[in-house]
Amino acid sequence: MKIEELKNKIPEVCAAARVIVQHYGHTKKFAKHIVALVVKQIKRLTDIELVEFVGTSKVGKMLGYKKMPSDSTFSKVRERADPAIFEELNNWILLDRLKGKQLRLLAPDSTDIPANSLQDKDARWGHRTPSKREQEEANGNANDMFFGYKLHAIAAAESDIPVGFFVAPANRHDSVFFHRLFEDVRRRFCILFGAKLLADSGYDATRIYKEIHDNNMKAVIATNGRGHRKSEVPKDPEYGKRWAIERIFSRLKGMFDLANNRVIGLKKVSIHIYSCLIAYLMTYLM
Repeated sequence: MKIEELKNKIPEVCAAARVIVQHYGHTKKFAKHIVALVVKQIKRLTDIELVEFVGTSKVGKMLGYKKMPSDSTFSKVRERADPAIFEELNNWILLDRLKGKQLRLLAPDSTDIPANSLQDKDARWGHRTPSKREQEEANGNANDMFFGYKLHAIAAAESDIPVGFFVAPANRHDSVFFHRLFEDVRRRFCILFGAKLLADSGYDATRIYKEIHDNNMKAVIATNGRGHRKSEVPKDPEYGKRWAIERIFSRLKGMFDLANNRVIGLKKVSIHIYSCLIAYLMTYLM
């Protein structure tokens, strides 16, 4: 995102952040640090580079920085801030921009976030699907295990916008969090009657089919080949739009440094991930 575009969006995001941080016992001034961590992901900066950026740039002045903060400022912000502040800011942008719009195609999935250290007590070993490039480079023997966390998300598949998200240790299966994600999306947005859930075989579970059916939606889910069944991809012509969630994850990692996790612990990792999501929404939705 160009600096001029960023400057046009910051006042609106800052105004929302000032309201939100007060709900968590902070002063309005704390909001500038929250938005600065989002700018960090947009500009792909380190903490030290962010300190210099907000202390010397016009963007920093817009945020409210009158001088260069100390090198430890953003480390302290992560200690003090509740990840729910960032989650609420994500949801504020979504509700403000998608108000009144109906969702017709939903696509859930998860992506891996490696832990910064094997000493991270909140991280766990989990499975991941190696990319085609990784499989080709490893001659089909790419490692499908990693140590860290997962971002579980649901996308509005027609607009490539993540409308529901949750962070958890990597050892939890994708389907475990489906109800929580779907209920959150259903509560906050209008889902069109007869809408479709487009999902891979990780969501091939009876309880998910029932939940989708009970909410007047159609489940378009790949089967995972349990028992004597063969794995099958749905013949629904719109199943290919499931790749919207993959595009979102690819952009989050390629443009906003999602996988470049340099913090330890679920709380701080969640702040990193939610900052990346806000950066995504500021770029593609605002």
